[in-house]
Amino acid sequence: ILQEALTNVMRHAQAHTVELTLALEGNELCLTVSDDGVGFVPATGRSTSFGVVGMRERVLIMGGQLSLESEPGEGTTLSVRVPLDEEK
Repeated sequence: ILQEALTNVMRHAQAHTVELTLALEGNELCLTVSDDGVGFVPATGRSTSFGVVGMRERVLIMGGQLSLESEPGEGTTLSVRVPLDEEK
């Protein structure tokens, strides 16, 4: 997921900087990738970008959530939250 996100930034964002955050919040692992690139208008409904679709499917398989926020000229932020398995 991180590799795909960074590939998207390199291919599309025209960004000067990218900020990565990886944190443990409760029992969830949270990854955020933010750039200061050109941004875009996110499509309403399901994304048709194969990269985003693939990332979303991998996150859903792990029981997590993926969100993508962007505005033209304001950059893009991808957030992923995945629950960690509790040891039994």
